[in-house]
This record gives sequence, structure tokens and C-alpha cells, in this order.
Amino acid sequence: MPAPDRLILFDIDGTLLSAGGAPRRAFRRALTQFFGTDGAAATDDFSGKTDPQIVYDLMTGAGFGNNHIAERIAAVFESYVAGLAAELETETGHRLLPGVAELVPRLAEDPRVVLGLVTGNIETGARLKLDHFGLWDRFRVGAFGSDDRDRDRLPPIAVGRARELTGRSFVGEEVVVVGDTPADVRCARAAGAIAIAVATGPPGRHPLAASEPDFLLDSLEAWPDVAAEIGLEDRRIETSARRA
Repeated sequence: MPAPDRLILFDIDGTLLSAGGAPRRAFRRALTQFFGTDGAAATDDFSGKTDPQIVYDLMTGAGFGNNHIAERIAAVFESYVAGLAAELETETGHRLLPGVAELVPRLAEDPRVVLGLVTGNIETGARLKLDHFGLWDRFRVGAFGSDDRDRDRLPPIAVGRARELTGRSFVGEEVVVVGDTPADVRCARAAGAIAIAVATGPPGRHPLAASEPDFLLDSLEAWPDVAAEIGLEDRRIETSARRA
């Protein structure tokens, strides 16, 4: 059996799934509980941000200082996670995006691949969202918003955890970051990784194209079109990979 030689790191929201309005509702209640306001949470664009960045952006915008926010953020996330769990029980818009149900198990079982996450979600929130579909255990490593507020610092954390798991150092184009926002493309660039953008999230295709990913897909159903280009050719599928 070949040793893994590719580390593939997926974003969650807008890339693997949509959690509908559940995260925003949970955030708004938690922020109001500890700050007396949710700031501009009703309309703020959460896409591409880490969960801590969302809290800091909203609460600094509402006039709170960084020290004040830092003192309360752990309690905010404890409340958020409890609220998110409750919201996901009734959220009708919580769904996997096209191609995910087929692709994730296939990659998880591919001996050439270490499958992981690079997501702005705090780890407990990521688990809640993926557990609903039985996918959490498919990902062997991850880096989360709870590891660092700066998304660009997350890929090296995931690479380090993959090295601890496998004993292998993944470098450069052996690392693939898959996401739905220009922020995902930027964090891939910061790590020297291949950037695959998928136009299933809120930003859509045009902003993603402007961020100049290595590959741009309409959805993860088109994964066979890039598999050969990243060294994961499936010879059972004719591929026609094209650069974005």
C-alpha cells in the first residue's frame, strides 16, 4: 500500500455544507447574552472569517475594546456551541453541497491522501456541523478557528498535525487547500499550497476567479477534472483538467 503523499485540507461552510441560518442565530444570541448587543451580526458577511474574527469584528464595531472582548470570548463560544447544537436540530437548510457525499468517503479511503480540515470554525462547531452527516471521523487532521484567529496561520498547523500523524512532512504542492472564498485562496497561497476554489458558497464564481486560484470548480462534483492535475488521477475516470 502506498504511503500518503498528498494532504488535502477542506474548508467547511460553503465548501462541504451549508448550515443554513443556524450559526448566525447561535452567534447573535451568544453575543447578546455577554455583550448586550450582537452588533451588525444580522447583516455581516461571515464568509471566509474565523469564528474568533467574527466575534472581534462585530464587537469592535459595536465599540468594545480588545481586552473586553478577550475576557468574554470563551464564554461566548460556550454559549454559541450550545446554541448551535440546538439550532442544527431544527435547521431545514443544513445540507451537504453537491458532490460532497461521494467525494469525502472516496478521499478518506485513498491511501495516497491524508484528509483534513482548514476551517474558520472553532473545533467543537466544526464537529457539530459534520457529525450530523457522519463525516467528522473521515477527517484525520485539522486546523480550526480555535487554533488561531488568523486564517492564514491555519494551514501550517494542519501540516504539523499531519506530520505528527504520519511522520511525513508535506510541503508545497503536496498540500491542497479547498475552499469557497478568496480568503481560502489567500491562506493556501500563504502556505505555498495548491488552491482549489469551489463556487458553492456565498461569494460566487466571479470573486473567486479574481482571487486567482489554481483551479476553479462550479462544485465538488467536478473534482475528477482536477484529480490528475494534483497527482490523484483515477484511471477509471477520464479527466479533462483545466486551469482556472
